[in-house]
Amino acid sequence: MQLSQGNIQQGYLLTGAVALSFAVVLYLIWLTGPLLLPLALVAVPLALYGYWQTFVKPWLWVLLIGVASFLGNIMHLVPEGVIPLTLFQLFLFASVFSILIRRLIEKDFTFRLMGFEAEIILFLGLIFLSLIWAPDAPDGFRDGVRVLISIFFIYLVFNEVKRTNEIKLVLIALVVVAVLLGAYGVYQNVTNVGDTVRNMLGGGRFLRGRVTGTTSDPNRFATMFFIPMAFTACIILSKKQAWHKMMAFGAFVIMSGGIIVTYSRSAWVGAILMLVIIAWYYRNVKLFAYFGIMIIVVLIAFPQLSFTLLNAAQRFLDITAGAGDDSSRIRLLLGLAAIGMFLDSWFIGVGFRGFVESFTNYYSLHESIGVAEPHNVVYTVLAELGLIGIILYGFIMFKIFRTAWLNIGLSETEDEKIIALTCFSTIVAFFVFYQFYGGGLNDNNFWLMCALAYSLYYAGKAGGSKEDGRDIIPPPEAPGNPSAETAGPAAQA
Repeated sequence: MQLSQGNIQQGYLLTGAVALSFAVVLYLIWLTGPLLLPLALVAVPLALYGYWQTFVKPWLWVLLIGVASFLGNIMHLVPEGVIPLTLFQLFLFASVFSILIRRLIEKDFTFRLMGFEAEIILFLGLIFLSLIWAPDAPDGFRDGVRVLISIFFIYLVFNEVKRTNEIKLVLIALVVVAVLLGAYGVYQNVTNVGDTVRNMLGGGRFLRGRVTGTTSDPNRFATMFFIPMAFTACIILSKKQAWHKMMAFGAFVIMSGGIIVTYSRSAWVGAILMLVIIAWYYRNVKLFAYFGIMIIVVLIAFPQLSFTLLNAAQRFLDITAGAGDDSSRIRLLLGLAAIGMFLDSWFIGVGFRGFVESFTNYYSLHESIGVAEPHNVVYTVLAELGLIGIILYGFIMFKIFRTAWLNIGLSETEDEKIIALTCFSTIVAFFVFYQFYGGGLNDNNFWLMCALAYSLYYAGKAGGSKEDGRDIIPPPEAPGNPSAETAGPAAQA
């Protein structure tokens, strides 16, 4: 996007207003503690420059939001660090404000549609309508708002990321953050002296402390490695330059260590399927050979990690333990309860977020060891929103998968192939993961990849022209109404 001279001047005025606000902040910092002033003097100019860049290049907000989503509750790592907002929420709210100001200055009121708006509106409508008969309406309303924000996030990404190169830079930024998180996770696991001694005494039969990273949940933390692992795996098997492959392999190794020490079997299943899809596309199994060699090298260099890998192998094999494994047995009870809810309220379900309250009508909390949260997004929708809800959800997911799959066949450049395969394989990984875990409707990283898949389709195949090596999106014929040429596959379906 190119700003006119008048709009640039207005942008400078806006930046000046922000600078004045920062000056007030500096003054307050001086009053509360002069020791922080040198740090603020460095941070404020960088913040001002960064803000101006996001004003000129609004897709940078998507990069910042993605990084913030990975960092999650990073303030929980700081002693006595308590902030009511996550970094994701902070950057999301800031981006909405900045983008709104820019669009008002530019008088740009166009809004791109993705092709499943009818399904989205009906699905959201059913969620809030079901609160009438839901057993816990306040909880349902809160989660319904979260789903609404997730949908809003999809459209924000889709409307601001318009070039293939922008998508690539977003993915690179996520790789950098994931490498740091992976290294931190491995370090946290290896230096856990108490668990190390306990495992040595037990011959490696006990599960070492699960790394949670910047979250409070090791399973959610494990999913943060889906996107960057898929991206680096594609680079390793692609026709990119050798030094690109070497850097990608180094990052892949570190992130693999990060996902291993979470001991999340659901994430492992999703990641393995993701890597199988990538290896199948490239008709190349070298990735798994490299992974095996990497494990051998790591064991030779760090023998103490043998307990970690032994724990990981045992936990993975416990997937087949069935009712003999508490985790698997509880998931079975939750699934049976969901079927019971559907049979009793098959048309409209028990109400959004009504699963937890309704579970005790079928099994006691003693039988499930106190667990009542559903661990499968499909049977959750089926139980809570009934036949209508699962049909709408199925249509939405079908169109997302279809677009992501079409991108692979339509890719022309090597970068497009890498991005398309990354989007499709990670969408599959997230979808599989949420067949074993709850919260599939509110995962920011999952919806980010869905939005990027649509952005790639429009950037590469919407009839756009190439200018300076970048993909340019042609404007729609009317605001919010793409033409037949610019409409994505979901819209054409």
